[in-house]
Amino acid sequence: MTVINFQYKLQVVLNSLHHPKAKRNTQRRAEIERESRKRMVEVLESSFVVPSDETPKGRLWLSNLDQVAPRGFGGHVSFYNKSEATSFFSIEVLKASLAKALVLYYPLAGRYIVGSDGRVELDCNAEGCFFVRAQIERTFDSINFQPSQELEELFIPSSQMAGSPFLLLMIQVTYLKCGGVVLGFASNHVFADGQSMFHFIRTWASITRGDLSSIVPPSFDQTQLRARSPPIVKFDHSVYKANASMSTPTDSTTTKLRLSKEQVSSLNSRCNRGKVIEISTFCSVASLVWKCYCYAQNLAPDTTACLIFPVDIRSRLQPQLPKTHFSNAIVRKSVQSKVSKITSSPLQVVAESVQTAVKSVSDEYIRSYIDNLEIIRNEFVYRKESPESQLRVISICGMPLYDADFGWGPPQLVSRWKVTGNRVVFISNEPGENGGIELVVTIDSATMHRFLKMFHEELNARN
Repeated sequence: MTVINFQYKLQVVLNSLHHPKAKRNTQRRAEIERESRKRMVEVLESSFVVPSDETPKGRLWLSNLDQVAPRGFGGHVSFYNKSEATSFFSIEVLKASLAKALVLYYPLAGRYIVGSDGRVELDCNAEGCFFVRAQIERTFDSINFQPSQELEELFIPSSQMAGSPFLLLMIQVTYLKCGGVVLGFASNHVFADGQSMFHFIRTWASITRGDLSSIVPPSFDQTQLRARSPPIVKFDHSVYKANASMSTPTDSTTTKLRLSKEQVSSLNSRCNRGKVIEISTFCSVASLVWKCYCYAQNLAPDTTACLIFPVDIRSRLQPQLPKTHFSNAIVRKSVQSKVSKITSSPLQVVAESVQTAVKSVSDEYIRSYIDNLEIIRNEFVYRKESPESQLRVISICGMPLYDADFGWGPPQLVSRWKVTGNRVVFISNEPGENGGIELVVTIDSATMHRFLKMFHEELNARN
């Protein structure tokens, strides 16, 4: 072949890549690759687990906080080391205890429906949650337990497999080649926040290992979360209303970062230097992330940057909700400031502004928030994208991630299996009691390199 012929053929190939048919073929190849990964998982059994006893039937009213929750699945995967116990992750044992747990948590065995008025309700019909037993010829060391599409495809059932998009709970038990087990949970956000689901999982685990004395029944009473009539809005909640000005979806990447116990302690000391009122670890870490993001995103100095985070309201309402209250008992809170102030101020000043915002979530703020949703609910659209000036930080620190001991030991690793949207950071405790913090950061790919550089520089700074 001459050089000219080779260059000609090469150009033909390159041109063909831009042809619509070639794009379709590329998409098809991607679908085939995804299906190939799925086929690596051998499904041994799938069924619906229903409550073991009679449960209440009928419709369950959901608050405005549930109405604006994204209607889709989220959750986590937990890895358990192999145990010498003969009943190690016995499917019969797990299904039997799950059926008992669903008696207490009977709405999870139902389906969600959308009424004629557009409101979401739960149909408590005891049809059951979807349960899958599977195996895979891979070891723990060969799997990257970082949120990804692969992690979801390996360890999370699909609602298509279950035959219904209106399910509230799906569970998959996957046996690995090394003898370990991955327990995958997918719960529908329409009815439950993280606190709710971890309480359910801990209850299921307690029943499995026969420790019934530690079980505290959940509460589904949402009376306190009803909007007032007429609604009374005393605060500005406009930042939480999705609007058409949000940026179009961009290429994003996810990175997991770790802060050691010593780094967390140093960061807290730096943010609390000379303070009378202690600044929390969340505020210290969130301010660090926010400051680095504003640097990395190259926002104009006079841009108003916004940090948004959820706040658990169970202990903030008056009277308080039970700790075992089951719903989306969270409101979004934000803090805003000019980029120039965030990037030029000592980290302690940024942390103080975050702390002030957290402490401002009072009973009156919560009721104003719920009333505002009553007014804008039909206009609210949950979007996975946010403007470049906004960053979401979600903390599950303090939640019982590693308390799910089914009788064969606690999980060695817990990880989210997907990240919802871009420009979002998840904060969680590391396993064990070493006091470390894990961050899962998802931001624009072009921004990530600068973010990581600034993160390590700012982490080691002194002011």
